Amino acid sequence: MPIFSPLSLYIHLPWCVRKCPYCDFNSHEVKGDLPESFYVQALLDTLDHYLPLIQNRPLISIFFGGGTPSLFSGKSIDQILNGAAQRLSFALNIEITLEANPGTIDQARFSAFRQAGVNRLSLGIQSLQDEKLKTLGRIHDQAQAMHAISIAKEIGFDQMNLDLMYGLPDQSLDDAMSDLTQALSFSPSHLSWYQLTIEPNTLFYRHTPVLPPDDTIWEIQLAGQQLLNEKKFQQYEVSAYAKSNNTCLHNMNYWMFGDYLGIGAGRA
Repeated sequence: MPIFSPLSLYIHLPWCVRKCPYCDFNSHEVKGDLPESFYVQALLDTLDHYLPLIQNRPLISIFFGGGTPSLFSGKSIDQILNGAAQRLSFALNIEITLEANPGTIDQARFSAFRQAGVNRLSLGIQSLQDEKLKTLGRIHDQAQAMHAISIAKEIGFDQMNLDLMYGLPDQSLDDAMSDLTQALSFSPSHLSWYQLTIEPNTLFYRHTPVLPPDDTIWEIQLAGQQLLNEKKFQQYEVSAYAKSNNTCLHNMNYWMFGDYLGIGAGRA
């Protein structure tokens, strides 16, 4: 009997409320109504196309990325997951992650995602300072970010990643450490903490803001890594930090050269 490496499924949902000036992903501002039903069917049709290649292999993880997957309704996420379950077997402890923007959620939406089967959230916080969030073009503010974290924990998302950036325009060491300290106060199980980079084909590439000097960014990185280590977070890849037994299974499958299938626009 052949031995296969683990199999993961990545699902790309490409729409956003507003395109962030630093983002070079395949994401697009919503123009009019979101074509959820059409897109859900297109995803399942794509899965059918690739099914002969992956039949009889259980999925260990599913990851909804974007774009802003939390723009989709709980009903649509449920239809996608049910469709996947009808076509493929799920591992007993499958990890199902959904990326969410704090500016697009409420308690009912989070509850619907949980009921659909999502058991891990990745919240795109980026910063907990209103001035920095405005510069980054984010649609949420500090209060919305903190509210999103709180209601996610109340609903029962014990596995939760907070996505934070450093090296932001005009950011000082104190600014960056304040963000990290505040984020850690919520006792997340996982952090994605990474440096802002200026990528081609972005607004920031055409109109580059004033970024901190390299020496300051280096100081931020060292101080942040020390704090995360003190808080018992293990750095297990370039920008991912987790408490024991809370590494992202989907991330690890990528890093360990496991197999994955990507479906949806911008899945590569």
